[in-house]
Amino acid sequence: MSEMRPKISLISIIYDVEKYLPQAIESMQAQTYDNLEIILVAGEGKKQTKDVEICRSYASKDPRIKVVVTPAKGTGDARNKGLDAVTGDYIGFVDGDDWAEPDMFEKLYENLRSHDARVSVCGKYSEYDDRSEADLQKELRVMTPSECFEMMLRGTGFFFHCWDKLFEASLFDGVRFPDDRYLEDRYVIGGVLKAAGRVVYDTVPLYHYRVRGNSLSRVKDMAEHNVDADTVFCEMACGEDASLADLADSFLLYDHLTCIQNYLLYFRGRETDSPHMQERYREHLKYVKDIGRRLGGNKEIGRSLRIKRYMALYAPQLLAAVTRRHVEQLAQTNKFQ
Repeated sequence: MSEMRPKISLISIIYDVEKYLPQAIESMQAQTYDNLEIILVAGEGKKQTKDVEICRSYASKDPRIKVVVTPAKGTGDARNKGLDAVTGDYIGFVDGDDWAEPDMFEKLYENLRSHDARVSVCGKYSEYDDRSEADLQKELRVMTPSECFEMMLRGTGFFFHCWDKLFEASLFDGVRFPDDRYLEDRYVIGGVLKAAGRVVYDTVPLYHYRVRGNSLSRVKDMAEHNVDADTVFCEMACGEDASLADLADSFLLYDHLTCIQNYLLYFRGRETDSPHMQERYREHLKYVKDIGRRLGGNKEIGRSLRIKRYMALYAPQLLAAVTRRHVEQLAQTNKFQ
């Protein structure tokens, strides 16, 4: 009789996803890795859904499934409830509107063990209503935290998400997600990768990430939260490796300019404008102005960002017009895809 392998705990955050939930749960049940616990964290909010009913139905037929019902207080709180229920040696995440390939956690575990890593990462499929796009496949890499941070800042591989990774459970000892902020994973995953010390990244796509809603409106709505979370991440990354400072400046300059463009396009002079948004706009302008003293020798900040910076400071109406045209072109392109 073969020895039982370590247990993998899969956490799924579920709220208002009943249309997609069976596919998510069944993809976890179908995993080829043989020692699993499946923790379904179902949020109960003002909106009446069948999420809890669906979860309990699956749990009644599969002893590996544990259902945690909790008031819907946000993704961070739900992830923490899931972590509190974990009994496994490793932790993975599958969101309630996504799904995983049957061998996803088998392969993540094999890579983790083969390369003596504490975090294993895979590629993804981005699932749109009318198409599926796979990540570009590259050679498997064993990476230091600094190399991970550089890749994240350049946007050339995996990002802050939980759902494309398998973690050694001990990395979450004493670590919890903020429950009062958006983009909760951005505040945590960088620190977890730093603590891991060694990460294996195989770009073969094994996770299906469902892209829901209008991507343009998501960018508009989340831009301010991006700045707050990315500032914390960049401070941590540069503390780990000071040579990342120029790249971090470029990363944050892009964030601040995006917020300025959003303000000019969607808020300034409109009913949606407010003293709070005006104050945030001034803060973004200050960052964009102050970075000028570090601009000269920074080869990571390209021509496009430099032009946008100049327009933000000296020709905001032109920047608004250029941004509006770009958004209209994107909307037209998406319409015919």
